[in-house]
Amino acid sequence: MTESNPSPPNQSQTALPWDVIIHSTTGVACLVIGAFMVITGAAWSTHTFSALMLLSFVSALIISATTNSWVRGHFLAMAPVIGIALGYLGFEWGFALAYALIWAAFLHFVWRGLLQK
Repeated sequence: MTESNPSPPNQSQTALPWDVIIHSTTGVACLVIGAFMVITGAAWSTHTFSALMLLSFVSALIISATTNSWVRGHFLAMAPVIGIALGYLGFEWGFALAYALIWAAFLHFVWRGLLQK
């Protein structure tokens, strides 16, 4: 086919890898569960938020390593783990910091998506 009439992408070009699906799903879940954590302070939400943040951190590492794309968005997605660690070390504000940082990562992702249009 020519440049003006490219061939349609095949299934392997359009499918999302599992690490990307896991990363994006846990990121959105962190925003929702984190809201419960900040508003109610329930222990279950803090532990669930922390576990999801750890999963998001690991998936960001995997994506960065396998695609060799150590970009700002991936570092922003990894940064909340610092707040989680501070929270479990006894600094309660660490969990709120982690929640603020995941919002920063999400807003960065949305901003970058808008800029690419």
